[in-house]
Amino acid sequence: MKLFKRNIFIKSLLLVLVVAFLGSCKKDDGGTGDIASASGKFSVKGTEYSGPCQAIPATSGVSGNLDAIIASSTGASFIVYNIPTGSSGTSNVVEIDSDVPFSSQLYAICTVNSSTIYSSTGGTVTKTGSNSYKFSVNMVDLTTNETVTVTGSGKY
Repeated sequence: MKLFKRNIFIKSLLLVLVVAFLGSCKKDDGGTGDIASASGKFSVKGTEYSGPCQAIPATSGVSGNLDAIIASSTGASFIVYNIPTGSSGTSNVVEIDSDVPFSSQLYAICTVNSSTIYSSTGGTVTKTGSNSYKFSVNMVDLTTNETVTVTGSGKY
């Protein structure tokens, strides 16, 4: 389990770094210029976090899926892996185990600070447009086993 937690942390850290790099780039959005409208928010235990939302091709290598991150200026982040690219539909979120990060299954990770990392145990992600989604994800703290529900939305 310790190796699994480290691998999940490393994968989420790499995605945060990639998104931080991409956040400084321009987006081809029909000529309107930058990514100012790409934002999201999520709530954990009554505290709401918000910040830029970015999506990249799925790190699992599944063609046509996206990984999306909402990154707060406080360091908190919410990452959904393997979001379908369609403009509508609801997908079930799975519980993370050692095989899930290398599959096409949709799962999520949430970091609140350097010592609190939640992983998905269930829930849903609903596409509300081609570049937007909302979610309600049941999660468990990898250290304390505390369960929470994280809700929010994003537009990338």
